Amino acid sequence: MWGVGRIKLPFAFCLLPFAFCLLPFAFCLLPFAFCLLPFAFCLLPPEFSQP
Repeated sequence: MWGVGRIKLPFAFCLLPFAFCLLPFAFCLLPFAFCLLPFAFCLLPPEFSQP
């Protein structure tokens, strides 16, 4: 188990800068996600949208 952890850890550190680079894009897409939320509810079957 520890061997797997040692192998995965360096890869996680390599990907960390990329995660920070993508963070601003995630915030830019956030408003669009909220805009699409009502459409998602419209696409749900009627039995889900009605209590």
